[in-house]
Amino acid sequence: MQLNEMQRYVLEEHVEDFRDGLIDRRELLRRVTMITGGLAATMTVLATLGCNVDQAPVARATAAPAPTAAPTAAPTVALPYASPPPAKTTDGVTVQPNDPRIVAGKADVKAADGATLIGYLSRPSAAGKFPGVVVIHENRGLTEHIRDVTRRFATAGFVAVAIDILSRVGGADRLTDGAAYGAQLSSRSMAEQVADEKAAMDHLAALPQVDAGRYAVTGYCFGGGVTWAIINAGLPFKAAAPYYGPKPADITAFARTKIAVLGVFAELDTRITSTMPDIEAALKQSGTPFALKNYKAANHAFHNDMNNDRFAPEQARAAWKDTVEWFRKYV
Repeated sequence: MQLNEMQRYVLEEHVEDFRDGLIDRRELLRRVTMITGGLAATMTVLATLGCNVDQAPVARATAAPAPTAAPTAAPTVALPYASPPPAKTTDGVTVQPNDPRIVAGKADVKAADGATLIGYLSRPSAAGKFPGVVVIHENRGLTEHIRDVTRRFATAGFVAVAIDILSRVGGADRLTDGAAYGAQLSSRSMAEQVADEKAAMDHLAALPQVDAGRYAVTGYCFGGGVTWAIINAGLPFKAAAPYYGPKPADITAFARTKIAVLGVFAELDTRITSTMPDIEAALKQSGTPFALKNYKAANHAFHNDMNNDRFAPEQARAAWKDTVEWFRKYV
């Protein structure tokens, strides 16, 4: 089976979960077969990815990092805006939708092909114009955690919108099985996903509360990969903060980007941190401000407070503070 870029990304996520002991052999085979269509193809693909399903998973909590920048510590001062919580959540809510600081709710975003994308938008309740932020979800869709991230941005003085990339088939509300969502996600090309996020930016541009031309983009895990693709595509964002996302296969366009990039990495997430030297070399050629930050003792998905296995409160709060300050500086 010839894997496209999206299929490889989703499959590598499943393999990483297996190797870290987060899922067992049976669940790995179920998830991969949703993409390959058959067990024989699944075994072939797993072999291609270097995964031996008969080998016991090994915890990698002490894996050596491959950073190009010093690990980042957590801030100890109180923040004047909402931030990740001190402990994991069960509902993903840290900022209530009716918080008096913000206005938040559903948003219908029109895609270039005429489809209506399921969206969620949050903005400050105060009068005035504000910078806009496009938030790109993980490979589970527009979850309550991602809606909450948009609300956090609103408390920090941004208008933030997130769409569900699988809106055309009902999104996360319909595809409640995360593996099924990932399988559907892998069938959409990166170009199609970038186009939908461009539609989200255009939605911001049409709002009277958004200051024209001042847009940032951030994404998490899968969404971090889409954020890197947006940087590669040269969309007119002022700043970007991809969180532990896989880089595109071809990053030569990074050398021409005009986007100020804050790359968020996790020390223990060696699959992603190993790409930092190539990213750094390409971004240096652009002459545009960038920073690659590697957060100490954190693993993939450390910002998601609904992820029982990976959420790291101190590192998540540090990365969030860094992101807000980066966007305030460059957007």
